[in-house]
Amino acid sequence: MRAAAPPGTRRSTVVTDDDARLTVYTDGPSHAGVTAILSHGYLMTADVWRLQARELSARGVRVVRYDQRAHGTSDPGHAALTIDRLGADLAHIIDATTPQGPIVLAGHSMGGMAALTVAARQPELIRRRNPHVALISTACSRAQLAPGNHPRHWIKAAVRASYSYPLCWMPPAADAVRRRLPNRHPWALRPEAQHHDDIPPPGRQAIRHTPTEQIAELWQSLRTYTTADQLHALDALDDQVEIITGELDDWIPLSQTRELARQLPNARVHAPVAGAGHRLPTNRFGHAAVTQVLSGMAEAALRAPESTAAAPTRLRGVPI
Repeated sequence: MRAAAPPGTRRSTVVTDDDARLTVYTDGPSHAGVTAILSHGYLMTADVWRLQARELSARGVRVVRYDQRAHGTSDPGHAALTIDRLGADLAHIIDATTPQGPIVLAGHSMGGMAALTVAARQPELIRRRNPHVALISTACSRAQLAPGNHPRHWIKAAVRASYSYPLCWMPPAADAVRRRLPNRHPWALRPEAQHHDDIPPPGRQAIRHTPTEQIAELWQSLRTYTTADQLHALDALDDQVEIITGELDDWIPLSQTRELARQLPNARVHAPVAGAGHRLPTNRFGHAAVTQVLSGMAEAALRAPESTAAAPTRLRGVPI
């Protein structure tokens, strides 16, 4: 069952330079001292942040969530669907919704890659806004089919390849199959379906409007993406950057989290959350840990928006 919507959720639209209309959901007081901007992952919607939006807005933090282009109720625009484009979208969201004041940026999975891309491609924005940044279950290198070298990992890789490659090479055939799936199936294609609520559509509706060709285009970008050796502006924020993951994440394995930590030696790296998988913001073991990190960042940004924040309490877990 979905959690109750945060009170006072407000829906709006940000139009990008290629005419993509990105749906934005804002919670909390309009004139809060700090804003948290939350970016979701591949084949998800802004609904993945529902628990954090409720908790943070109740504490007086303004929360901005949005559906990534070609996800949820946001359209794909005219530009190629790449991680670079998602990074440019995030920069648009920051400038359009929160042109000034302390900010916390949090990205989960592909949303974290968008944040890393902003740091790599627009370092002046990072220097100018001096954000606190939470990188959640994300990586600075390309998506992997196999999360490790154990035999069960190769089985998972084979299963993923069995549907990812047909999606990439036979989009029209995939669309024909998707149109015949039950309406509640997460891969069902229903371009005519509408979502009129002010709250984000649930994750199972993330790609109900999205043709397979666009999904495949973004997947191919994920498979070639890297921001390694390009994160100097982000590393200069020192301990305003925090990295958190789940110990059982089999989409962004711990080896990629360690690589991200090597790229950001000044970041705070939390012990992996015990028992948690990839979908950390809603995971029963991980959602409280994510909320704790974001709450600590918001408090630190509010206390000292122009200076390095004090260290939050470390999370319980196992060594990374």
